[in-house]
Amino acid sequence: MRKLGAREHMTFGGAVSAETSDPVARHMVERGRGGDFRNPERIKAWAHHIGTELGATP
Repeated sequence: MRKLGAREHMTFGGAVSAETSDPVARHMVERGRGGDFRNPERIKAWAHHIGTELGATP
């Protein structure tokens, strides 16, 4: 982050599908527990925050 000059980072839940390479995730899909666990409202709020921050940067 320092090398890039990033001020913050954010992570969101992920999507677990049959194409996921992680063995635990594949097991979840096999058991019917796959899906998209991202929260679109949280993502939109973060995107708005970043847009505001970038707009305030000289």
